[in-house]
Amino acid sequence: MAEDVKKMADMLRAGATMLSEQCPSCNSPIFKLRSGELWCPKCNKRIVMVKPGEETKRTIGNILLEVTEENILTKIQELNQIIKQEKDPVRLQHLGEVLSTWLEALEKVKRIQKT
Repeated sequence: MAEDVKKMADMLRAGATMLSEQCPSCNSPIFKLRSGELWCPKCNKRIVMVKPGEETKRTIGNILLEVTEENILTKIQELNQIIKQEKDPVRLQHLGEVLSTWLEALEKVKRIQKT
C-alpha cells in the first residue's frame, strides 16, 4: 500500500493531476499525465476512457501499438527507479543510453499511432 501512495506522490510531483475517476481494475484514483494520458499508478497501466454511447474502432494493429506503448512506459518507469538509486557514473551513463533508446522507441510508436 505504501508503495502505491509513493507512486501517486511521485506522479503529482511530476505534474500529473489526480482525477475523481477510479481505475476499473483496482479502484485506485486515475491520474492525468502532462502528456494528456490517463494512468493508474497501482496497476502501472495506461487507462483509456470511453464515454457511454461512443463507439471505438480498434484494429489489432492499434491494440498492439497500445500494448507496446504501455510496455515501453513501464520500462521507462522501472529504469527511472534504477537511475534514482545508482551512484556509479559509468553505470549511470549506460542507463542514460538505455533510457534514450526507450524514449526513441516511444516516440516512434506515438508517430505510428498518429498515422
